[in-house]
Amino acid sequence: MGYFLRIGFGTTGAAFGPQAQSHEQGDARIAATPVPDAGPTDPPGTVDIPQSGTGNPPPAGNAPPGAGAGAGGADALPPGNPTGGGPPAPVMALLTQLKARVARNPRDIAALVDLGNLYFDASKFDQAAGYYGRVLALDPTNPDVRNDQAAALHATGHDLEALRDVDRVLTERPNFPQALFNRGIILGSMGRRSDATDAYRAFLRVAPSDPHAPDARAAIKELTR
Repeated sequence: MGYFLRIGFGTTGAAFGPQAQSHEQGDARIAATPVPDAGPTDPPGTVDIPQSGTGNPPPAGNAPPGAGAGAGGADALPPGNPTGGGPPAPVMALLTQLKARVARNPRDIAALVDLGNLYFDASKFDQAAGYYGRVLALDPTNPDVRNDQAAALHATGHDLEALRDVDRVLTERPNFPQALFNRGIILGSMGRRSDATDAYRAFLRVAPSDPHAPDARAAIKELTR
């Protein structure tokens, strides 16, 4: 597409310093890779364009900024204040508190969700996906968390897994706007231009006045040029 789409259905303030944007559950923010140019034989309805998302992690050196070891491994602290130093003291205190809660009760869904959101907002997408996965193991029907997991998986290059997650959300909630928008971004990144266009159009039918409707319209224009 030549530009990146990034949407946020919640804006509650900074999380990891003055430049960070806080996460709100159900948030559908995805930084999309540019959509590949259409080939000469890309008629409407084509769905078998080769996919760039393979379900495998991106090669070393190509991971999104901040993507480190998974939550199951070394649970590195989120990036610090952009002006230097570590995360702000209130964030460190919250992180410590949430981890203590999970240590006491590994089934504390609220704490696991909050940890996932903190790491997502800090661009630590592997860690975020790990926490979201733990939530879904306890509550597999939670559409907000599954949609957030899809965003984290997309950010780490796992487009096929991300697509499976948004499709599951849409099976259970066909008119879930965030999942429809995310589906458009994921499919566009995979080169499936016609399917991506359909997803954006479905999003606009469901949420024509959404603040991110202009993003969807711009994406459709680019995908169908």
